[in-house]
Amino acid sequence: MGDAGGPLAFSLESAGPHRGRLWLAFAMLSIFLLACTSDDDSAAQEPADTLLQADGTDIVDGGGNAVVMRGVALGGWNFHENWITAVDYPAHARLQVIGQEAGLSEEVDAAIVEAGPDEDGDADWVAAVRIGLESRLGAETANGLLATLAQYPSLVDDSDLPLRRVLEARFGIEGRDTLLDAFQGGWITDADLAWIAEQGFNTVRVPMGYRGLTSMTDDGSPSELVWNELAFARIDHLLDVCEDVGLWAVLDIQEAPGGQNEYAGPSTLYTDPAMQALTVELWSELSRRYRDRTSVAAYSLLAEPMSAPDDDARDAMYDQLVGAIRANEDDHLLVIHDGFRGMQTLPAPAEYGWTNVVYSTHLFEWGATSTADYEALMTYYGTVFRTNQTTQQVPYYVGSFSTFKDEPWAYESAGLMKDGFEANGWSWTVWTFKRIDDPVEVALWGKQTGWGVRGRLVGELDRPDLYRDDEATLARKFAAYGELEVAPNEALLDAVAP
Repeated sequence: MGDAGGPLAFSLESAGPHRGRLWLAFAMLSIFLLACTSDDDSAAQEPADTLLQADGTDIVDGGGNAVVMRGVALGGWNFHENWITAVDYPAHARLQVIGQEAGLSEEVDAAIVEAGPDEDGDADWVAAVRIGLESRLGAETANGLLATLAQYPSLVDDSDLPLRRVLEARFGIEGRDTLLDAFQGGWITDADLAWIAEQGFNTVRVPMGYRGLTSMTDDGSPSELVWNELAFARIDHLLDVCEDVGLWAVLDIQEAPGGQNEYAGPSTLYTDPAMQALTVELWSELSRRYRDRTSVAAYSLLAEPMSAPDDDARDAMYDQLVGAIRANEDDHLLVIHDGFRGMQTLPAPAEYGWTNVVYSTHLFEWGATSTADYEALMTYYGTVFRTNQTTQQVPYYVGSFSTFKDEPWAYESAGLMKDGFEANGWSWTVWTFKRIDDPVEVALWGKQTGWGVRGRLVGELDRPDLYRDDEATLARKFAAYGELEVAPNEALLDAVAP
């Protein structure tokens, strides 16, 4: 799912039958390497009036002091993944609304509970819920309810493209952009940023998509980029507040023209020179606007570029972006993501003449079921990553990580991961700051997750209905996110707070 959807370079399932002996070797080496890590960077640090720089494997401030970025990602903000924000309805929640409107809540809810939760309304889930509806209401009524459901395809997605297309079709480009601007103002507030700083975090990663930064139609591939000044005004304000409260921001492109991954459809970035030129233009514009902003810790050039056909194609695209930014006399740190190909596949910066770069990956282990699994993983990362980093001589940044389960072992494991990053001097940001678990899943199945540092909805959500609410109603509901109480998930906060 967006940041959370990519495969790891290593997983327990792929470790093979001899992993026990490997873990013992890794553990012994890890203990040695951790003992050799002498940096004690636990003191709070605040953004200064100079840009951060790379110095060997460290990030340093203008005074040469080592800096570790410790923070949260602002998932769902400019790059609007509505599985995070609970905007509009997954299929089971939409069907519940349809049942309520038909006066059949009891029967429909029972059928939904039997079928289980589903986000997309795929054929298997529809078949399962149909059985429950027909047994309670008969075939004719069941067919009618499901026919109504089919009129509202789920917008729950790893990208914001389906959501943007519905808003554009209903309200035009200007209406779409104005509504999403209202949402951005509510989803991340000044008070949110102050709270993040108060918890001891020093960094926010700001996921963005080229669609959110531009004001153009969302049909097909772009032929030009027209800037959305509403979106840039939001970013400018966020950076101003970051300066006021003592946070750095990592500006991060989740979707480039053509797509560096396939969350929004087939990737063409690595094969289409036109998309490459637009991506260079995108970063040239961002650099032009923010090259002097010291509250910007780094530019994360391409998040999860997993669709590159090989290492060379990935690195050649990065080289174009690095060259464009440096041509603007912009010396910000540049985050280079491995695309889940393995940190060892990233080149020595001197091969391309790159300076001031940070190497990065995202860590999500979908198959892990215990703290022991994460202990093994962190042993692996603490040895292999450190060896790679020593060879490459660049700082490392884990731009996204989460254990995401609402289980004691998962929260313990999140703390284990954070402690491992700290021991190795790696910067990190948790995915994600705020997340609203689907209220229907919570009500019907008691299902909660550990995705959001602030992840516990208090009260009721006046849920935006992108298909049926009029423009004024959507504007009101989007703005109301600013007053919606999403309380901290204390177990996760305790695990990851600096």
